[in-house]
Amino acid sequence: MKFLDSNVIAYAFYTNEYTDACQNALREGGIVDVFNLVEAFFIIERETGSREIAQRSIKNLLKSNIQIIDVDVNLLFEALKRVNNLKLSIFDAIHYSCATVSNCDAIVSYDKDFDKLDMPREEP
Repeated sequence: MKFLDSNVIAYAFYTNEYTDACQNALREGGIVDVFNLVEAFFIIERETGSREIAQRSIKNLLKSNIQIIDVDVNLLFEALKRVNNLKLSIFDAIHYSCATVSNCDAIVSYDKDFDKLDMPREEP
């Protein structure tokens, strides 16, 4: 199973050079956490200038085969244990921790900050 980063989710919902590849990645399925959806909503709204498009996009994901993991106290604690050693933002540390505890075999992302981890980063 692969963890899908926020940029992959967002790029799938508005026209850009990565749209087709990201839509295919979403069709293949994977795991995301709730913060991914929040970040993707923010990106989609900013890039399209439309809150309605952002809402519709995230609602479509809720009906898809994407597995959505809640960010709870335990996941936050895992991220806090790792954040200094990983040199990631707290959001990326949460995403990485989610991927790790969910036994993902890769992080699908365009964010090169994930390159320095023991889990491989793949681009769609």
